[in-house]
Amino acid sequence: MDEAVRAGVARGRPRSERARTAVLDAAADLLVTGGTDAVTMEAIAARAQVSKATVYKWWPSRAHVMLESFFSRAKDTLDVAPEASLEEALTTLVGALTRIFRDTESGPLMADLVALAQADRAIRTALDEQWLRPRRRVASQLLRDGVDRAELVSDTDVAAAVDQLFAPVYHRLLLGHEPLSDELAATLVRQLLAGLRNRDPQRTGACPPRTAR
Repeated sequence: MDEAVRAGVARGRPRSERARTAVLDAAADLLVTGGTDAVTMEAIAARAQVSKATVYKWWPSRAHVMLESFFSRAKDTLDVAPEASLEEALTTLVGALTRIFRDTESGPLMADLVALAQADRAIRTALDEQWLRPRRRVASQLLRDGVDRAELVSDTDVAAAVDQLFAPVYHRLLLGHEPLSDELAATLVRQLLAGLRNRDPQRTGACPPRTAR
C-alpha cells in the first residue's frame, strides 16, 4: 500500500486528498528543479511516495498533472476584488500574469511548455484546459458583464478582446523583445477599453458601470 495512503489513519485531510496534494506538490517541485523533462509519471510517483496507478487515477498523462501542479501554484492570479471596477479588475488579472512570468520560475517554465505544446498534443490539450481556459473564463465574464451593463459596446467580440489583453504578455515572454514592465497591464487594459467603451449617452435601461467602492 502507498505510504501516503497508509498515512490516512492519521488526523487531517482524507487519504485521497493527501495523496493527490502530494502528487501535485511533487510535480511542481520537479518542474522547478528539473524543468519539463524531469516531470515523468515515474518521477512524480517516486517523489510523492505513491504508486504510478495512484497518479493515473486522477490524471491521464504527465502533461495534465504537470499543468495542474503549475496552475495550483498560480491560482491566486485569478483573484479579483468583487468591488473593483472593470478596468481595475482586468488590470489586476493582466498584472498578476505579468508579475508571475517576470518574477518567478513560472515564466521560463511557461515558455518551455508553449514550445513543447507545438509537437505534443497532450501538453497542448492540458495547457488549454488547465491554464488558458480558466484565465480566459474569468476575463470573458468580466467583459460580458460590461456589455450587459452597456458599459461596453454591444457588438464587443469578447474572445478577441481577451486575446488583446493577454497575447502581448505571452509575446513579450516568448520573444523578449520588450520587458514585462509594471506599467504593461494598465496600458493594455486602458487601450483596449478605449476602443470598447460605450459612449452613447442614450443607453436606455443600462445598468450603471461597475465602479470601485
